[in-house]
Amino acid sequence: MYVVLLQYTAPETEIDTRLVDHYEWVTRHYDAGDFIAAGHRHPRSGGVIIARAMSRGRLDAILATDPFALHKLARYEVVEFEALRTVPELAKYADRLEPAASE
Repeated sequence: MYVVLLQYTAPETEIDTRLVDHYEWVTRHYDAGDFIAAGHRHPRSGGVIIARAMSRGRLDAILATDPFALHKLARYEVVEFEALRTVPELAKYADRLEPAASE
């Protein structure tokens, strides 16, 4: 799994112009099963995404399509980790904790 930390690199007014596009991008990746959780950092300096296990190349390709990346409004720090234990509420993601065979 991955924790992706987004750090804004542009003024908030520029971020706001792409926010709807970014939210739509996040929703597409929730629907595809790529993302498990996402939200704003406090204070509002960026965001956090929890992504399921996949190849790092696939994650990098996904992140490259974020409108914030396309318009150079944020930088990304990716932390890979192995989720050895989870709360019961995450049990439904168990099949997503391991990389897919095709990755």
